[in-house]
Amino acid sequence: MKRILALLLALVMVIGVVALAGCSKNEPAPAETTADTETQAEETAAAPAESAPLALTPFTASVGDLTLSFEPIDLGFLKGSENTYEFAGEYHDGKYYISDESGKLLYVYTIDGTAATLENKYEFDDGFEKISVAADGKVYLSPGIFEASILNDDGTLTETTFRHDVEWSDTEGLGITTWVNADPTIIKDDEESEWVFKNLNDPETREGSLTMVFDCEIVGENILIVGTYAEGDEEDYRIGVFNFDGEELAMTDADDTVGNSALTQASGDVIITASVSNLFFHDSECKPIGEIKDLKTLAGFDSDTVTTFWVKELTPGEDGSVYMLAYVSKPDETCEALLYKVTGF
Repeated sequence: MKRILALLLALVMVIGVVALAGCSKNEPAPAETTADTETQAEETAAAPAESAPLALTPFTASVGDLTLSFEPIDLGFLKGSENTYEFAGEYHDGKYYISDESGKLLYVYTIDGTAATLENKYEFDDGFEKISVAADGKVYLSPGIFEASILNDDGTLTETTFRHDVEWSDTEGLGITTWVNADPTIIKDDEESEWVFKNLNDPETREGSLTMVFDCEIVGENILIVGTYAEGDEEDYRIGVFNFDGEELAMTDADDTVGNSALTQASGDVIITASVSNLFFHDSECKPIGEIKDLKTLAGFDSDTVTTFWVKELTPGEDGSVYMLAYVSKPDETCEALLYKVTGF
């Protein structure tokens, strides 16, 4: 009897298993599971490929009697955030300082020839738009409209009383503050005072011809300002070179082409300005030497790899070279910082 019951129980179990298997094979998946699977497939198909570092190659370009060499410096694939296009930079005493587009990250590289080693990375709560290093080695971070801060060794910031973009001489304890149409001020011995240009945005009370500032750099004892200058009823983009007393040393002609995104003076008294991927060269008297156009193509990029090549900073090195920082935006809407050492001046 027990044997018969056991056989009957085994038979029932076999029939149950077969029935369940059949139901499992024929029963459709729940609607929400099918939808989730389709959504995941669509997202996977739509996801852009991971941005890869650009292949960098050296190149040369001639302007006037100069043949300049552009040697890339590997930054270890320094990326900006999506849909952002700016980096700020500064070279001083063997180090290059780079901020990302938000100004909330600061990277410090040690430079040896054309090699860069990441030394430090700092993160801040608030952003800034300009980096300048004073002769004493203090790093100033300027947010533009508000007060600049000094970077401390421990990564904290100490706010100064100097408002707007602060630019320092790297050989003397002298500085200048500028910002769009604010009146420039001079800093001597940590004391800030008025300069020769006043009331920039008021033609009725304006003192001096400067009406707007796009970039300001100090090289040696010269203050270089790219901006708009008024002459009669006309205003033009021009380069003005001044000493700390405000005396005009040189100025480009009103109809001369100059760039307004980066500015410096290289050894041999060559003044360089940049506009996107074009460089413009002038001598110490602000007379034109020539132009280098389309750095994007010269650097070996096409529209499939780079959508925009924009020169953001030009900074002289100790050996007569110039460090050129550019951002490049890519078709995948990311951007990358590129640094070149330019020699041949």
